[in-house]
Amino acid sequence: MLGIAGIGLAGCSRLGLGGSSGDGEPLERPLDGARTLIAYFSVPLTDDPDDMNRDEENSTHVVDGKVLGNTQYVAQLIQARTGAELFRIETAVPLPLDYAVLAPQAEQEQQTGARPALKALVPSLADYDTVFVGYPIYWYDLPMPVYTFLEDHDFAGKTVIPFSTHGGSRLSGTVEVITEKLSSATVSGNAFTISRDDMGEAEDEVRNWLDGLGVAGR
Repeated sequence: MLGIAGIGLAGCSRLGLGGSSGDGEPLERPLDGARTLIAYFSVPLTDDPDDMNRDEENSTHVVDGKVLGNTQYVAQLIQARTGAELFRIETAVPLPLDYAVLAPQAEQEQQTGARPALKALVPSLADYDTVFVGYPIYWYDLPMPVYTFLEDHDFAGKTVIPFSTHGGSRLSGTVEVITEKLSSATVSGNAFTISRDDMGEAEDEVRNWLDGLGVAGR
């Protein structure tokens, strides 16, 4: 089945599978918002808050009439707490917004080990000591554009903090994947994950998680 956390069917998703937050130790060094980046991949299937179908509802969270992708919303909650800069991971070729097309495309990319080209890279990752990396779960794994992002940047010496959204599969082993990919970085085991069904609780969940990391509010 597909594990797309923002893209998925009700219950056991074909693109991700429910629950929230990880357990772990606080960060080894205090987080400096000015030297922190929040990089995230998020694919809301619509920007229209009215008359959504089930797949569009699963991929989005509406705040004050504005449609956000689930992972995008979590990234913005982290940004509000930390003052860090946001960077959206986007593919050079726009992704289809039809679930029936996106789901099999994501599966095929995973099966072939594709590395989709990105629209842009972080201009100077050297300016950041800490990088939050956010993503939905696609087919029980990282979306392939996130692999591109990880492989196309130098994370040596940085602290990397994963966070995900899902349709039931939680982190699905992705923290271990990131740790293996970024062997020269320190990847926090205190990763965050939240089900698309629990997005209404995300603000409290993110606050509690950041408290556990020892991240002071601004």
